[in-house]
Amino acid sequence: MRLPLALLALAALGAAAAAGGAGREAAEAAQAGRFSTPEQHRCSWELRSAAGASELRLSCRPPAGGGAARSCAYRGEPRRCPAYGARSRQYWRQILGRLRRRRHPCAQGGPLSARLCGPGRAPPEAQLRLLPGPGPGPSPPAAAAEPTEDPAETYCAERWHSLCSFFVGFWEG
Repeated sequence: MRLPLALLALAALGAAAAAGGAGREAAEAAQAGRFSTPEQHRCSWELRSAAGASELRLSCRPPAGGGAARSCAYRGEPRRCPAYGARSRQYWRQILGRLRRRRHPCAQGGPLSARLCGPGRAPPEAQLRLLPGPGPGPSPPAAAAEPTEDPAETYCAERWHSLCSFFVGFWEG
């Protein structure tokens, strides 16, 4: 009985020291969930944070008869984004939304960044980049690249995003 209690206390002290006393970072260390892509891949994700860097691990299964499952990981330093501290939940929601829209989340593509930490708002280290290394299973076809980014997300402030999207859509026809 003493040993498990001692291990639990030691783990709690280690987590508090690593998080610098911030409860949010300790809670962030064990987040997980699931989503589906437009191609009906079923993906599960797990977020791990340590020493300023965050790693988002994915494991995706294709629809029945679609091939082998793939695993990959994205790593970056979102804490370098000034808006991350106050709105980390919104940051991860935006990142997962981008992954949901990708046809193959583990396929090589551009770095992932949230709108609130977009170009000009945060250093490049704040973006999540796909870690090199082959996942199990064959790679997807080259034609399955991610569509180009929405210009409204790139050039408009977050609070004007819906209005800006309307005008960009109107302009593009």
